[in-house]
Amino acid sequence: MSTSQDGAGWDLRALRIFSLVARHGSITKVAIDLGVSQPAVSRYLSMLEKQCGGYLFTRNGRGVSLTELGKQVLPMAEQVLASADDLNDVVAAAQGRVTGLVRIGTLPSLSEALIIPLILRVQREHPGIQLQIVESAAGQIESWLQRREIDIGLPYRSHDALGNDEDVLLRLPSYLIGPPGDRITAAPQVPFARLDGLPLVLSRKPSSVRMMLDEMGRRHNIEIRLLVEADSGFIQKQMAVKRAGYTVLPWHVVAAEVGRGELQAAEIVEPSVLRIVSLMLTDRPTQAVKVVATLLRDMAREATPRLAVRP
Repeated sequence: MSTSQDGAGWDLRALRIFSLVARHGSITKVAIDLGVSQPAVSRYLSMLEKQCGGYLFTRNGRGVSLTELGKQVLPMAEQVLASADDLNDVVAAAQGRVTGLVRIGTLPSLSEALIIPLILRVQREHPGIQLQIVESAAGQIESWLQRREIDIGLPYRSHDALGNDEDVLLRLPSYLIGPPGDRITAAPQVPFARLDGLPLVLSRKPSSVRMMLDEMGRRHNIEIRLLVEADSGFIQKQMAVKRAGYTVLPWHVVAAEVGRGELQAAEIVEPSVLRIVSLMLTDRPTQAVKVVATLLRDMAREATPRLAVRP
């Protein structure tokens, strides 16, 4: 391929698409995510390859992979994109406004308690910021962050997995959830040893809470007996309502059902099962991302008493 690159005229849209395809390894996925046709993505890549004077990708059975030229171009392209984002932030700040898209990956259990209030506050205080919310399990959220598919991640983390400088958003005790009239969950607290052999409905691995329960069970010689694997909080609660099993959830997820007399909840103690919600940011946060992260910290601090502890 011959080159027509003259050192100027880089198209930011083409560079951004190139970066996304490099991260995902798939032209089709990037086209779907951007809401454009696959030929449109290919045209941007062809234009960029013409400027670079060579092919940036090779096709394989699973998608595309970077050529040697592509590997050289990628870090420089991302540096240009980062500089463009910084410039946008400076201009917006000079005009007294913050704008931009902020993509958040969150646990479903946090949506009602934290994410919906966040959306309303952003709309009220920062109308120039557009939020995009996706829900998933913790492992998927961290994977999205690594591939830069989201800007902010809110996964559960175990205490052992926390980094020294990790931004802890919430610390939530876990409760054993049972049906009304159940003797085990009738008291405000239940020792961890009482979980021995109980039929439990829990999330699949690599759920951090599931892995923490398994590890604590091995450490204390307690059988964590799995009845059903279900990532759905609704299914977990309904199995307890129907007296088909127990589950382990934070207080705010079951507060309404306990208040209506549909479920019982006893805090697990001796030792406690602590869920840690971490605030994780992309390695290239824009000003809009930083603003939303600050709002999340403030809102989590205010919400902790009602989210974490049974009244």
